[in-house]
Amino acid sequence: MTTIRIKTPQPLSNIQNVIMNAWVTPGLTELWVACGTKFGKSVGASVGISRGVLAMHGGLFRWVAPIYSQTKIGFKYCKKILPPEPYSDINKSDLSITIPTIDTRLEFKSGKYPEDLEGEGVHGYALDEAAKMQRQVYDSAKTTVSITRGPIVAFSTPRGKNWFHTKCMEAKDEMEWAIKRGQPPSKMFITAPSTANSMVSAEAVEDARRSLPERLFRQYYMAEFIDDGSVFAGYRDCLFGEELPVEGAVQRWFDLEYSGGTVVVGADWAKTQDYTVFTAFDIVTHRLVGFERFHKTKYTEAIRKLVLFCRHFADVLVVRHDKTGLGSVIDDQLAYTDLPFEGVVFTNANKAEMVGQLITSVEHRSLNLPWWPEMLNEFEAFEVQTNAIGTMVYGATPGKHDDIISSLLLSHSALLQYSDSGADINFIDDLKKSKTGTPEGNTEGKDEKAPAISPIEQFYRAIEDDDDD
Repeated sequence: MTTIRIKTPQPLSNIQNVIMNAWVTPGLTELWVACGTKFGKSVGASVGISRGVLAMHGGLFRWVAPIYSQTKIGFKYCKKILPPEPYSDINKSDLSITIPTIDTRLEFKSGKYPEDLEGEGVHGYALDEAAKMQRQVYDSAKTTVSITRGPIVAFSTPRGKNWFHTKCMEAKDEMEWAIKRGQPPSKMFITAPSTANSMVSAEAVEDARRSLPERLFRQYYMAEFIDDGSVFAGYRDCLFGEELPVEGAVQRWFDLEYSGGTVVVGADWAKTQDYTVFTAFDIVTHRLVGFERFHKTKYTEAIRKLVLFCRHFADVLVVRHDKTGLGSVIDDQLAYTDLPFEGVVFTNANKAEMVGQLITSVEHRSLNLPWWPEMLNEFEAFEVQTNAIGTMVYGATPGKHDDIISSLLLSHSALLQYSDSGADINFIDDLKKSKTGTPEGNTEGKDEKAPAISPIEQFYRAIEDDDDD
């Protein structure tokens, strides 16, 4: 008989040690862990479920994450921990690892369709980022362990007080009840703040404390449950009107009650599978008065759409657009239009500042936003993440979009900079005239004899006679 020894990472805290032993702890049926960012939940859970797999003959275990691509994180860790081939059968196409000598299998599945989890008996689950999944994921998983009594270990950064919070509090009550009676608990709840990981520096935590709104720091770093877990708390209180009847790949709307005035526009350009989004705020009322969203469109055509979008407003003070990764490509083409434009390169620092400004405006209810379902979905899915070096990064939950949010960050930052602060209209006119939004060398006498123009310039000049579609 061949004996295989595996080497697992040492726990970085007592809390992580509990997770690493959860799948082999007798009598434990559920463990709920509220985690701070970079606590080490994925590593701890990978070690734990791998121990469970090796301790079971003829077993079936599952790692479930919100979307399929996210399950690859657990797959990567477990593949390193479990015995290598040929002792393990590692299937990269369906993300599974089988140990033939003990006939035990570990599957990595998406929680997008909870009903797919139902069926044969399972001997243990890891529910990764459980708070981002439906309650039905847990319910479906529970039906498959009702006979095996296999443990369900659910771990996640909190997202407000949703079903994950409810289950954590239920487990906490049962744990405290058992401890009072001197009994080993069948359900446990643990809070695992970022500070429990000795590899997370005090400087990184303090930087996050200074940079984040207090409620978000408590949620993402201290793993506390707060009433509203959204980055943009209270965004629904900024809504006006009824739900807009817009849907599909192309969505467009203009406020019919808007009587005209000066607007600022934000433009976020599509990259591969993303969407191009335009948003326009009135600088006096701070009301979003128009938007357009589409994808799979070449940049030249997208700029034409931007020109036509801006024609719906009497006065466009500035178009602030995202040129991250594009360099001067968009600037060069916008220069052939009459739009007063500014290109912005997003960095972690300036994006965090823009997000903070938008958070403040939303919390103070100083914006008026239409009831746009896609926008609300993006508000809900927007979160704080940390990259490999511990830097905070704002963005959408994996598998979701944040193009509308990016457009709002651009238009809102322009709104704060250029909105009416008592200056007279002459100042605004002078400001617009100072924008470098025309090609170098062009003057008011451009109708005089000039050198032959390029096809691309002909294209943009032709927009002047184009009709909006």
